[in-house]
Amino acid sequence: MPNFYHPFDETLRGDNPWPIFRRMRDEAPAYFVEELNTWFLSRFEDVWAASMDRTHYTANMGTTLYGLVGLWPPPPRAMVHDDPPEHSHSRGAISPLYQKVSVDKLEQKLRETVRTLLAPSLQKGELEVNQLTTALALHNIAEFIGLEYADVTHIRSLLSVYLSCEPGIRGTTPKGGQAMGELAGFCMQLIQGFRTNLPAENTHAHTWVTSGTDGRQLNDEEIFMNLFSIVLTSSDTLPSTCAGTIYYLSEHPEQYAAVRDDHSLLTHAFAETVRYDQPTNMLGRRVVKDFKLHDETIHTGQNVMWLFSSANRDEREFPDADQYQISRRARRTLSFGAGMHACIAQHLARLQGKIVLEEIFNAIPEYEVQKHSCKRAYSDFLKGYCHVPITFRPR
Repeated sequence: MPNFYHPFDETLRGDNPWPIFRRMRDEAPAYFVEELNTWFLSRFEDVWAASMDRTHYTANMGTTLYGLVGLWPPPPRAMVHDDPPEHSHSRGAISPLYQKVSVDKLEQKLRETVRTLLAPSLQKGELEVNQLTTALALHNIAEFIGLEYADVTHIRSLLSVYLSCEPGIRGTTPKGGQAMGELAGFCMQLIQGFRTNLPAENTHAHTWVTSGTDGRQLNDEEIFMNLFSIVLTSSDTLPSTCAGTIYYLSEHPEQYAAVRDDHSLLTHAFAETVRYDQPTNMLGRRVVKDFKLHDETIHTGQNVMWLFSSANRDEREFPDADQYQISRRARRTLSFGAGMHACIAQHLARLQGKIVLEEIFNAIPEYEVQKHSCKRAYSDFLKGYCHVPITFRPR
């Protein structure tokens, strides 16, 4: 087995892991890191097939690298860690809010929210794209869950500290540990509030407290894990994708001009950004049944991580995969995962991304990215632009 990749190699947290990923795809598409007892899949087809596989994997032991290799404690039961048939119950309990027919009804309200959030920036001639998009996402998910916006914002801020990385530290940093303690205490108070004063019907909190997810009541730890997961997934990848779209369009003047003239192309620009700079680095599973892949035997009890970032740059699936092309019309995508654990909120994310980008271009047809001030996420879990300021003529 070659020795050129390790998931905790800090150089991979930068903005150019692509040469290593290409080498993995070409030389070792099933790559084993013995220290972690973990395989890493880098090709699109392998990750796609694994995402559909209900025979050889379980999510019960966690889906993050930290959890699967023991740097985090075993997770409580939650939708993201359920296998069939429990997963159908837990996901189905809240899925109606995320179905496309339900999401499409939110468009006007979401547009009004974006315009309100955008207005102060238009007067100043300065906008930070991540901040705008995060605010929209948190406003919306607060309503879905049944929380105040301030509460969701506080949860999000603690999650950011908890998930942050520092050079030389594997797993949670000391500050991250403190943040998790504060987060758990804060959320447990909210959950007790749910039980005392029942949230409105058709909210996640109401569902979690009353009907549970599969005919049984959820305990506080399970509600906390669901709350944790929903806030995290709803407010991390969308901002980095919108910010990345603004950034990459500025890097490609012809494509910038095309979307400025035809805003319908912005949905394709958003889709290409998710592929080109996939914000979710990797997720994985524990193996429950031996199988073979690329002449390697993957054993029960080992972990397998799916490198979404690499898979979405696999030239076997995407011609000119390392080029940013808004004209691309991919027949398949891993941008929101695949299979039964595909992102439950993908229709909402696409709509929110479309609205944010359209409203920016409606109000700001000409902008300049302040590239010297742009920042990328420094994380084992997420990557992409976390701070993209633009300037323009004030309105």
